[in-house]
Amino acid sequence: LIHFIKRGLIERMDLKFHVNSELFDRLLLPGIPNNTVNFGNIKKLAKLWKIRRECTNQKELHISQTTFIKDALSVGFKDEQMLEAIFILSQHYFSEVKTDNLLLALFLQLIYTHNLSLTRSSSVERLSREEWPRKYENHLAALRPKPVKLHEEEEQLKFLQYRFKDLWSILQEDQPTLNPTLDHLLNPSNTSQDMTFTKVISKADIPMNQVPDFVLARLEVCKNGVLSCIKQGRRLSWPLGDNTRCLETSQPAKMAIDCQKNNQRKIIVINQINEKTLGKFSSTLDGGTVKIHRCKNSFLYLLSPLESLTITKCENTRIITGQVTNIVRVRDCRNVELVTMSPLVTVEASWESSLLVSPPNDRKLREFSDRDFTILVDGQTCGKLEVKPYNVNYKGLGLQDERVSVWKVEPKIVIINPSMQRSSRNEELIHLSSEETQPSKIPFININLPNSQFDERKGEDVSETWRQYLEQQDLTSEEKERVEGEVSKLFSRWCRIQKKSRKEINGLISLANKL
Repeated sequence: LIHFIKRGLIERMDLKFHVNSELFDRLLLPGIPNNTVNFGNIKKLAKLWKIRRECTNQKELHISQTTFIKDALSVGFKDEQMLEAIFILSQHYFSEVKTDNLLLALFLQLIYTHNLSLTRSSSVERLSREEWPRKYENHLAALRPKPVKLHEEEEQLKFLQYRFKDLWSILQEDQPTLNPTLDHLLNPSNTSQDMTFTKVISKADIPMNQVPDFVLARLEVCKNGVLSCIKQGRRLSWPLGDNTRCLETSQPAKMAIDCQKNNQRKIIVINQINEKTLGKFSSTLDGGTVKIHRCKNSFLYLLSPLESLTITKCENTRIITGQVTNIVRVRDCRNVELVTMSPLVTVEASWESSLLVSPPNDRKLREFSDRDFTILVDGQTCGKLEVKPYNVNYKGLGLQDERVSVWKVEPKIVIINPSMQRSSRNEELIHLSSEETQPSKIPFININLPNSQFDERKGEDVSETWRQYLEQQDLTSEEKERVEGEVSKLFSRWCRIQKKSRKEINGLISLANKL
């Protein structure tokens, strides 16, 4: 009777389990792993660690990076750099690295091959659903349905619906109690915040062999991600400066924040900013998980501390941020200049871009030391990347030394899937420059440090110095005209080179007029 009462309460509560999208954001590799990352090898590794636990009579095994790589190679995995990257990602997400955490991280990589197979099968499925031949006027034609593009959070849901039982067989096996690792993957809805997945299942008193079916019947897409932000969030109307006057064909910018109650993350989406300048330093941005998508020819200053930052499909854009607590991901970008502070940066499918990055200064955020400062790069899909030290300092950043343009310790660069073709052509994937870079100023008043205020009269000072110098020379009026003509040509050439700076100035002036 008690069993049926508990089951009835669960049913009436309309319990759902939402996929934790943050887990995928934090643990997926930059780039597709090699074919040795498959379910068979993951199961072999799980069996190896199970035997070791039984021999040592331990419920959980804490494991080092060296042991993890050695064990993974022994069961069939390949590419030590890829395994090192998976361990680093797990180390940055979980408070402590255990064998079950690494099994979960390895299992999530299967979503790459799952998406590839879904693409092929869905194409065939669309063909099979076509109603053809179909009579249309005087000829026969196929009725083609419009292609449906799934968001990555929907793909994550489909992946778990298809592979959750496989994950259950690895993590749960014959254990009498639920594995707490599953709490990272699924979030129960319609419950109090302290109710985790394992607590809800335990209270439901469901037989262990029936849990997978019970969960699969109640799986839903993430309720604290980009989709929920777009559909249920609040639109942001931050002022934007215009970098150019010709914007007739540009689409309007889209910015939103997920401000629902009891959300674990504050999602901020910045989408489709073209030829604009954005400057923001506010509590709205503070601690946010920021997603920047499809921004072109723009300048973005997001100066409040962030939780994480994802930049996708951006071109010819400069992005300057303050401290990022967890991770920065750059994907499908070209000619992007990113100035940020983060303990971990991943780069995928990006070219001709500059990363001015250093580890965060505030140790209260996360207990990372300089030796944990890591950049993960997909060697197959990236090229012509330049990495330099972070080079800005302003009020609120918390840096004691104004010389922030040097590294205390160089970042660890881990190249996943190195390209043999690039090596044969002697092309450089990534250039690491540890030399001190020129410090940059933030182009806003009352934010730079007292002795490094942005000098808006610098150009006027240079012009005045040149005028005085020319007057002091013993030249005839004709010679002065010729010199002025040559200088004018050189200045015009310099202006063409500095076209990007001119756009930034235009955007700043436009932004100032709107504030």
